Amino acid sequence: MCNNIILIGFMGSGKTTIGRELAKKLNSILIDTDSLIEINYDTKISDFFNIFGEDNFREIEKNICNWIKNNLTNSVISTGGGMPTIYDMRDLGKVVYLDITFDEIQKRIENDNNRPLMKDIKQAKALYDRRLQIYQNMAHYTIDALDSKCNIVNKIYNYLKG
Repeated sequence: MCNNIILIGFMGSGKTTIGRELAKKLNSILIDTDSLIEINYDTKISDFFNIFGEDNFREIEKNICNWIKNNLTNSVISTGGGMPTIYDMRDLGKVVYLDITFDEIQKRIENDNNRPLMKDIKQAKALYDRRLQIYQNMAHYTIDALDSKCNIVNKIYNYLKG
């Protein structure tokens, strides 16, 4: 297994925010997979879904995972929330699951229009419930994402160094 740190969790769990701070602490780089897609396709994720559909989006995510596996080491990777459903993140590095309740996710992203899978709350909750077991089973380490950013980063750092 390579020495990347892979952050997984549902949308709004803080993967990018925590990833940015963790990368600084580890003197590493952050790769945000959603940002890679937005930059390469010059479009927001929500627009990508509308134009190309979810199946094409997932195919691109698989390609990104393969690229990470073959090309990256010593990196912090912030994944899209659905990536663990299509690829075994453990093949990419140490997997850290940012665990958060659905109610808290709703609070965090209620005004974010770039979340295509949150448009229908009932469907989003069902999606959250389906993904929960996948996240839990894939994680090498699970952390409460309701803790402060500083505490989360320090706990992950201590786990990695432990």
